[in-house]
Amino acid sequence: LYPDAINHSAASGKYPIHLAIMCAGRDNPLAAVDIVKFLLDCDPNVKLQKYEGMVSMSLLHFACRWGYNDSTIEAALEMIKVIYDAYPEAIEGDAIASHIHEYHEQVQAFVNSQLVYARQA
Repeated sequence: LYPDAINHSAASGKYPIHLAIMCAGRDNPLAAVDIVKFLLDCDPNVKLQKYEGMVSMSLLHFACRWGYNDSTIEAALEMIKVIYDAYPEAIEGDAIASHIHEYHEQVQAFVNSQLVYARQA
């Protein structure tokens, strides 16, 4: 095993945690939630990993923006909350609010509630 591998991105710009997030839309979305929790527990700096593809996205933005459907949304929300709890400051980034219309309805509701809370703090 190569524990430091969680801190290396692929040529696509994705880190292992991004690949785990992408699995949340597949057959076993709860497994993806467990993997995300595991990676965040392994190294607290994982929360700062940005996807460096066509645009730079925070981990939270990447997770919110991923395409979920009604059968995977509950697991996706759990995963998004885990990511948010690890790094709540990411919600204040301009990209989150400016792309909210692209998110699943329930993700929009979660993001809006957290934005209201963040603005009150």
